[in-house]
Amino acid sequence: MIREKDKSISKRRRDFVKYAGTAGAAGLTGLSGCVSMFAGSDGTTLTVSSFGGAFKEILDEQLFGPFEDETDITVQSQAQGGTSEVLPRIRSAVENGNAPVDLLIMTVPGVLRGLNSDLWATFDESSFENLEYISDDLNEYDDEDNLVGVGSQGWLINLVHNSEATDASPSSWEALWDSSYEDQMAMMTPAVTGYMLDITAHVHFDGAESLQTEDGIREVFGKLQEVKSQANMWYTNEANFQSRLADGEVPMGMLYNDITLVLQDQGAPVESTFVDEGSVLGSGRWVSPRTSENHDAVTQFIDYASKPEVQDRVSENLYTVPTIEAQHSNLDDETYQKIAGPGLEAAITPNFEMYVDRQQFINQQWNELIINE
Repeated sequence: MIREKDKSISKRRRDFVKYAGTAGAAGLTGLSGCVSMFAGSDGTTLTVSSFGGAFKEILDEQLFGPFEDETDITVQSQAQGGTSEVLPRIRSAVENGNAPVDLLIMTVPGVLRGLNSDLWATFDESSFENLEYISDDLNEYDDEDNLVGVGSQGWLINLVHNSEATDASPSSWEALWDSSYEDQMAMMTPAVTGYMLDITAHVHFDGAESLQTEDGIREVFGKLQEVKSQANMWYTNEANFQSRLADGEVPMGMLYNDITLVLQDQGAPVESTFVDEGSVLGSGRWVSPRTSENHDAVTQFIDYASKPEVQDRVSENLYTVPTIEAQHSNLDDETYQKIAGPGLEAAITPNFEMYVDRQQFINQQWNELIINE
């Protein structure tokens, strides 16, 4: 239970339910063609993929390892690329009756697109003991109300910098348009990864209202084009940027708060800044390809990952936001504020329905105006 003194931040935790129920973030290195297998009398081998770099390293230590210790199930963890890379590979594998992984963390747009292609396995809710602790708004269901995805973690995209490589410490998304940072910024691609359309709309237009029509989206893209001079690199996998940030090769840019704090713990001279206009809020879901043969082990793993003490342990070490209801978390004020800054109600929640419903149009505009021009 949350102690009495923590009531002030309990509301902010509850707000995660409100703001991240439709959220997702990105930055998911490619999936291997490895198909999961049974390991005989020694138990089952479960192939699990997650975001790469420091994110995967911490999950190996704080989630996958302890799960192995508690069960007879072996976890083979893999790093995965962005949603635009992962989904076609899963779709191709599933259509051929294969499963490149048993379980993966997927952003909300990816979950929805997978539903449209019948990619995900469904779960019997009665098979879980700990699902009750996860906010209902952070689980995903298909059109027949079958459970297909369970909330894994939440995260925030911040502005970050290497304090030894630059004296600058930008705290506003306006920095993306600031010519004094020319050729110094790392930015996320594709459009559905860094949600730069949403950032542009909130900073220079009327927020989500500006993204309701194709004409409005075109106008926002026009303004977004102005960030290109500041871009030193466009990345699809955060591991590519985090190494360059840590050694100062690319001094600043957009990156997840959790990854930046892990790099800081590892001794890198990096700082994460919660942005004045609101950091970008997202969350992930545990999903399983419907062709996986390890459904029972997948269910057991998700149930373990949903335990309040496991959620808190991952958050304390990875600095992601727990997806359990506030009353079940024992994170203290200092830890939670390090994770969520001014609170999740201050964050920008992307317009995920737009990215799904207008995917082809947005990808075309992104490639023509931002990347290929």
